[in-house]
Amino acid sequence: INFIVHGNGGIELRFAVERNADMPWLPRFGIRLFLPKACDTAEYYGFGPDESYCDKHHGSRLGLYQTSAAQNHEDYIKPQENGSHFGCEYVKLTDARGTGLCARLNAPFSFSLSPYTQEELSEKAHNYELAESGCTMLCLDYKQSGVGSNSCGPQLLERYRLNETNFTFTLFLNPLE
Repeated sequence: INFIVHGNGGIELRFAVERNADMPWLPRFGIRLFLPKACDTAEYYGFGPDESYCDKHHGSRLGLYQTSAAQNHEDYIKPQENGSHFGCEYVKLTDARGTGLCARLNAPFSFSLSPYTQEELSEKAHNYELAESGCTMLCLDYKQSGVGSNSCGPQLLERYRLNETNFTFTLFLNPLE
């Protein structure tokens, strides 16, 4: 990772990634930010308003949407990855005063916003056992594999897998005041 900090407080992160071709395909690749709990309101341009993934977005519409960490959470009985938005141009996260950040990549990306950590979603067997994090969780993904799996059906189709062995992308984080 190379990074540049700009005079306006913005950060530019340049990623050059090489995945060992002997390893299996990746479920996702990106970064996870632990933001202040109050920074939980999102505006984004992408597929919505409900969750969308590369293999599950045809029922969504490309447009401008708003959500919050609580509203974005899909309350599955068995907690799991949820609430991603595919094909996004940008996402702005703010608190009640409008302070926050704007994130974008140099290509359409996926993001998810949640009051729960990925560890919490993976470790708990039932939705009523979930405990909110003291932060707002923001995942910014260069790409994410589809959600289909062979747990109750066929394997995820090759075209929906993040199977690239070399890729580059740039993430821009800019403050909002």
